[in-house]
Order: sequence, then structure tokens, then C-alpha cells
Amino acid sequence: MDTRSAVLQLLEENKSTALSGQQIADRLGVTRAAVWKAVKSLISDGYSIVATTNKGYMLTGESDVVSVEGLRAALPERYKDIPLEVKQSTVSTNIDVGAAAASGAPHGTTVVALEQKSGQGRLGKSFCSPKGGLYFSTLIRPTLSIDKAVMITPAAAVAVHKAITEVLGLPVSIKWVNDVYMNGRKVVGISTQAQADIAVGGISGIIVGTGINYNTPQSDFSGDIQNKAGSLYYGDAPAKRNELIAATIGNLLDLSADLTDKSYMDYYRKNCFVIGARVDYEIDKQTKSGVVEDIDDNGALIINEDGRSEKRRLSCGEISVKPRI
Repeated sequence: MDTRSAVLQLLEENKSTALSGQQIADRLGVTRAAVWKAVKSLISDGYSIVATTNKGYMLTGESDVVSVEGLRAALPERYKDIPLEVKQSTVSTNIDVGAAAASGAPHGTTVVALEQKSGQGRLGKSFCSPKGGLYFSTLIRPTLSIDKAVMITPAAAVAVHKAITEVLGLPVSIKWVNDVYMNGRKVVGISTQAQADIAVGGISGIIVGTGINYNTPQSDFSGDIQNKAGSLYYGDAPAKRNELIAATIGNLLDLSADLTDKSYMDYYRKNCFVIGARVDYEIDKQTKSGVVEDIDDNGALIINEDGRSEKRRLSCGEISVKPRI
């Protein structure tokens, strides 16, 4: 780690606390001049650092630059060593992590970007990824068969929902399968891509891509999604981007440690707004309607379908939630 990164790491770990130049120099084994040079470089890159005579340097609480050092400082201790990369812009973080996975990247590898040129959503759809959002993909390497690994989908929704409510305190809810909504608009999209391991009949990895509209102007959403997408904040957002990303990653790695333990499905059901709602969905290229009665422990909807005596179990696909009258 170079001096600049090492200084930033210390300041992030002691955010809102002043560290003297000598303290930093002694900790890192460098000169005070090297510390000052690093601090000047950080300030020029937008970090809010206060330099005070007799007190030293303090990274203020208003500083909100997304960085590897900021993420690492916010991650739970057990995950501080996972490979991390932060990009200002990229084609797709899913593509980035997919390439890393093909080269043998370990469990937990994460790439974060502040803009995507061609974000990837569910079912092969594109995901609008303008500046103002947080886009990150994490590599999960479970030792499970494909049929059991599909539980990563609702687990990912729980991971980001918990992060938003705990870090930001915002009233969000889950739409089946794994979108997150606030005030009737989609603020988070999640995609999961499995990489098969034919030799063992299982999977070698799962790429979980998360896109959070953190502070995105409504006008930046393109086309027909302008009427569907929303943002957690509009213009006045707290400086908690590193904390939010790190909390989501930590939750995801915790939940993916044992996907056969489905206790998190109680949390999912409690915070999923489609239970009790009337929905439209497609079966055999025909549109069907019904009322969602429950979600089972495998993440499937249990639907009381119009004109059908038996309950419908819907395990995948898209639904349209009808307004409550």
C-alpha cells in the first residue's frame, strides 16, 4: 500500500477524530512531509480533511468519497481482507467480476462503480446506471448445487434491505423477487448470475450485482423507467455511501455462508409488500391474475389464482402488482 492509501486508511478508520502528523508518520514509518503530501493529494481529490495546528488531520463526517479504504474501514472485521476495487465508471461491474472470477478470484471479490455504461439487470435486461447511483458486484463461491444456490436471490434482497434500514433508516420494502422500493418507486435492482461447474454438477460462483439509486435526479432516468424508478435521496443525501455499500456486502456474505439456513425468509416475508396484493403474471404466454397469499421458504409465491381451484406456486418470472382499491 502506498503512503497516500495508507494515510487515507488511517483517516477513514478514525473518521471525525484528529490524528497528528507525527502519529500518522510513526504508524506508517514515513516522514511528516510525506504525510502532508498525501493529505494535500487527498484534499485535491475531494476528501473533506481539516488540518488544525496542534491537533493534526481529521477526515470530517461530511466526507463522502467512495474508496477502497473507506469501504474497508466500514466492513465488518471478518471481511476486511476481501479483494475490492472502486471505479468512477465502467461498462458493467458484473462483467468486471465475471472476468475476475474466470481468473480465479476468491469469494467476496467486489467491484464498485459510480456509473455503468451498460449495466446488467435481471432476465438479460439492461439496468439504467447514471451518476448518483452506487453499482457493485460481489462474487459468491458457494459449495452448493444449483437448485439450492438459487436462494441467493431472496438473500440478496434481504442483505440490501437490512443495510438501507440500518444505515439510513429509510422506509423501504421488497418487491418479489428482489427489487427494493420506496414511495412506490424502484430504488434498488439486483441481478444474480450463476457460473456452472459441469465437472461437479454444481456451480463455481455466483455474481450478485446490486444497483442502488442513492442520489439520482429523476431526469437522469431514461425512457419509460422515469415513471417507475426513484432515488433514496434527491440532492441532500447523508455522507454514508461507503457505509451503505459495506453493510450490504457484509450482510450478503453473512447470508450466503449457509444458504440452506432459510431463517432469513421470515425477514423477507415481513418486508415484502406483495403478500396480500393482487398481481398479474404470465404462464405459458398467457396473462393470469390472482392474490398472493404467502411466500414459501424457497422464495416462491403462493397465489390464489382467479378461476383455479388449486393454489398456484410461482417460483420465477415477473409480476405486476395491481393498485389496492
